[in-house]
Amino acid sequence: MLRRAGVDVTSGILESEATRLNEAFNHWIVNKTPFVTVKAAMTLDGKVATSSGESKWITGEKARAWAMHLREGTGAVLAGVNTVRADDPALTVRPNEFVRKLKVPRRVILDSSGRTPATAKVLSDRFVSQTTIVVTRRATQNRVRALRRRVNVLVAPDVEGRVNLSWLLKRLGKEGVTSLVVEGGGEINAAFLLGGLAHRVAFFYAPKVLCGRDAIKAVAGEGISWMDAVIKLQEVEYQWVEGDLFMTGLLNRT
Repeated sequence: MLRRAGVDVTSGILESEATRLNEAFNHWIVNKTPFVTVKAAMTLDGKVATSSGESKWITGEKARAWAMHLREGTGAVLAGVNTVRADDPALTVRPNEFVRKLKVPRRVILDSSGRTPATAKVLSDRFVSQTTIVVTRRATQNRVRALRRRVNVLVAPDVEGRVNLSWLLKRLGKEGVTSLVVEGGGEINAAFLLGGLAHRVAFFYAPKVLCGRDAIKAVAGEGISWMDAVIKLQEVEYQWVEGDLFMTGLLNRT
């Protein structure tokens, strides 16, 4: 219409930047499921904790502050019950040099059997209204009732005893969650990556080598048997964050 009116029109200006700016919303509009980012902080050999579970701190203070910034821009943060039991995270966004004010995204906890302790921050802090515990039928009715007295509880169908993640993403999408940051352990991260459910990775690498066959991996799961099936990233970007390396890239664009 503009061209027919004699107006000069140029298209495609900053197309990739605009697409990146709106990638989550665009994905949600088309697919009605959240745009999923898998986030992890690890050593150079891919470990997130020692064999005893110690993990504080792998990356430096500035990298951790930048990770808060990633939470700030998302609709929900997902973690597993093992992470909650081991680290008792608040999963909030605390003010720092990259974040100006406190924000609490929706907190989604995968907890098939309903094992989240009553004393956990996500069940006992002043932001409990932002917490959703996702259980399966493995959780006893008594435990589900106890959780529901504190927070929202979803009873999800299961796949081999674990929460059906495809079902969960559709449910979150229907509830208006346009973006989801996964901060799970190695098994949950692998489930999203190997299941083709993740769209972006956001990995922080510290200049450290932990070693140890029993040290906890950032991405675990069954793994891939053939290099032809390896997960490849596109549009990869690297950024130094005061000694740590931040890497992000797309897994697919749908």
